[in-house]
Amino acid sequence: VPDNVSDDVAVLADPFSVCLHAVLRHPPAADGPALVYGQGVLGLLTVAVLRRLHPQVEVYAVARHPHQAQMAKSLGAHQVLVGRPEALIRHVAELTGAKPIQPQRGKPWLLDGVGVVYDTIGSAESVETGLRLVRTQGQVVIIGVGVPKRFEWTPLYFKEVQVVGSNAFGVETYRGQRRHAMDVYLELAEQGLDLSALITHRFPLEEWREAFRCCMQRGASGAVKVVLAFG
Repeated sequence: VPDNVSDDVAVLADPFSVCLHAVLRHPPAADGPALVYGQGVLGLLTVAVLRRLHPQVEVYAVARHPHQAQMAKSLGAHQVLVGRPEALIRHVAELTGAKPIQPQRGKPWLLDGVGVVYDTIGSAESVETGLRLVRTQGQVVIIGVGVPKRFEWTPLYFKEVQVVGSNAFGVETYRGQRRHAMDVYLELAEQGLDLSALITHRFPLEEWREAFRCCMQRGASGAVKVVLAFG
């Protein structure tokens, strides 16, 4: 870690690299908005990566809690969406001008929605909703990992959607050069990128149980990134 990069900034190197890997492998379309599903650490950092690498692309963020919505706005999300799947579909339809299609049974879906969905949750609900929100022949990029469950995936077939996984990070192609993702992040940090506001809670190591409890109760605690302090 360079001397002029603080520990608070450096501790985000791992999750930032996860998001950087996803966006570099599956960049957003220039002619359509990108939607980031979930605004935990990975979701917020995906918003930050998109705004840094693709400032011309409009970014929608789906947040569950008010403190996440506020932080997404501070990182440059153009729209912050809340609500259950059908409300999200209606909201994206309004923003994109798409006409919702209502099947005889089940939830509505869009043919002309967002260009790409970065799903940082990976639950059955988020994947299914992403398939309904993304445009025809768009991409749903799965960054998060949820509990496997069945869901109704008919839009995948009808819209020829690409569903791709993005796992961790490694040596990436960044601006024409092959470099490790963490090296890219630390260089950006040296240039002034400071995302340490995502660190919302600190605990001494001996209070690790309370730290995990804080993580598990994000709605009540307002937690985003929780760190343990040594010494």
